[in-house]
Amino acid sequence: MNQTEHAETTVYLSLDASTMVASKQVHIEDIASVFCSQPDIMHDVKKIKLFTFRDNEQGQLVVNALAIIGEILKYDKSVTVQNIGSQECVVYYRNLSDGHKRTGKIKAAFLMLLAFFGTAYSIMSYNGDVDAIDLLQDLYQMFTGTQASATTAGYRFGILFYCVGLFFGMLLFFNHGLNHKKADDPTPLQVQMRLYERDVNDAIVVDSAREGTSLDVD
Repeated sequence: MNQTEHAETTVYLSLDASTMVASKQVHIEDIASVFCSQPDIMHDVKKIKLFTFRDNEQGQLVVNALAIIGEILKYDKSVTVQNIGSQECVVYYRNLSDGHKRTGKIKAAFLMLLAFFGTAYSIMSYNGDVDAIDLLQDLYQMFTGTQASATTAGYRFGILFYCVGLFFGMLLFFNHGLNHKKADDPTPLQVQMRLYERDVNDAIVVDSAREGTSLDVD
């Protein structure tokens, strides 16, 4: 390559905070977005190999932006590299073969059942703590003037509407419908999951820096 031909070339790098890959060999394009005014340089930079995971099942590694810049400068010392993204990227490797996909589906189904029965138990415990049944009986007597019993049709309808209202109230609170979300904004659960994910990534970055296991400049 003619080094003087691209003397003024700038490579823009936007490193992701975290990403998951399915291949053991990790290239720059797998963990960052790359832009350059020279298409040939941009293509070659994207294909630069950074490292290879040794574990066949799963793994993780923290990659410092300086390490990527160093690899790009090894390719062409005349280019200028500007990182406009994160300073570190937590790279997760997962084996996504058919066998592992089936195992993942089984785990997901188990977690769904666990969440379902756990939520049902929580709702029943709440109803028991606040005496929801007695409250419905008092409301029925206040509006009708008669004492409610388990066989009273109006009382049964009150319990039914309470259950239906609880169901739709949870749908509205978590901003989900049967097939699509009511709005484009994230749900409270999604917000908490993103905050948790960011905290986990920050902890992994700090631990890797202390242990010296991150991919950094030599």
